[in-house]
Amino acid sequence: MMKTLLISCLLLALLPPVASLTCESCWNEEKDCKNATTVECDKSSDQSCMSALGEGKLSLFGSAIAFKGCTNTELCDAENPSASITSSMYIHYKISCCKTDMCNSRPPEMPEPEKRKLNGLKCPSCLSIFSEECEGQKTVSCRNEEDQCFYYGGRMKFGGSNLMIAVRGCATASMCDYGEGLMQANLESLGIEFTQAECTKAMDDDGNEM
Repeated sequence: MMKTLLISCLLLALLPPVASLTCESCWNEEKDCKNATTVECDKSSDQSCMSALGEGKLSLFGSAIAFKGCTNTELCDAENPSASITSSMYIHYKISCCKTDMCNSRPPEMPEPEKRKLNGLKCPSCLSIFSEECEGQKTVSCRNEEDQCFYYGGRMKFGGSNLMIAVRGCATASMCDYGEGLMQANLESLGIEFTQAECTKAMDDDGNEM
């Protein structure tokens, strides 16, 4: 038994180390990334290269946001992540993943057009570009599969300036999952740092959580 264990240990020692997956990394307020860099994914968990394109109406960023990098593979199957900040400010994403080095170097896939149907739920709504906090004194009506109230806060480089930003609104559960993933990711090379990312259940018209 001891001899078998020793041989097994020696064989394991001779195996080549597990290489990190390398992905293209960037974010840009257009439909594709410019000046993309490379990033090595975390070897301690199951990671994939992710490419995402968000489209909608966002007064701060324009009509599109492209994002690429590493993500937990379990998040790759999420369907139709979306968020509503106000009745006229919203975004929905198309996310695709792959598992070989730099496989996300192509432009992100366009999300399918969606009809924004009210679902009877609502959430606190606010947007600040001067603080990492906002109170959410107003509410926004949730659409489609959005059944979560989200709150994101952080710092980012935008247009040559360093901005603090906080935002509240409605979101799908998949959008919340990605928010948690962004909190754990090292986005310093992209000029992004999330300090707040939390979700609670959306409310009905009587203020009850659903």
